[in-house]
Amino acid sequence: MNFKKYDKEQIEQASAIALWSLLNLTFLPVFSFIVLLTKINKCTTESFATYHLNFAIKLNLAAAAALILVSTLMILLGGFNSGMTWVFVITYFIFIHTVFILIAVWMLVRAWAGNKMGYKQN
Repeated sequence: MNFKKYDKEQIEQASAIALWSLLNLTFLPVFSFIVLLTKINKCTTESFATYHLNFAIKLNLAAAAALILVSTLMILLGGFNSGMTWVFVITYFIFIHTVFILIAVWMLVRAWAGNKMGYKQN
């Protein structure tokens, strides 16, 4: 197997990006995404940190789209006064949002290890 070794600075940048992505999904939703967007100009193209930044932005946009979809379904299928609202909210947070958080944690661990996401090393 051919593993690429990245320097300490690239790993630190990728780790910080993965941490901001995780924070966006958990404690600091909008602020962390703005921080991620400000890092676009600070990363060199085709670097390890840029790979993690692109993955983080895509992950957080997918999580936002899922949240908007569930919110729209809640409003369309009964509003906030319906009992089904709680079914959507609990199902979303137990299954869907948890998957996004687990992917972000996996991304953080992969960044700490100096690896890209997945098993194939490019």
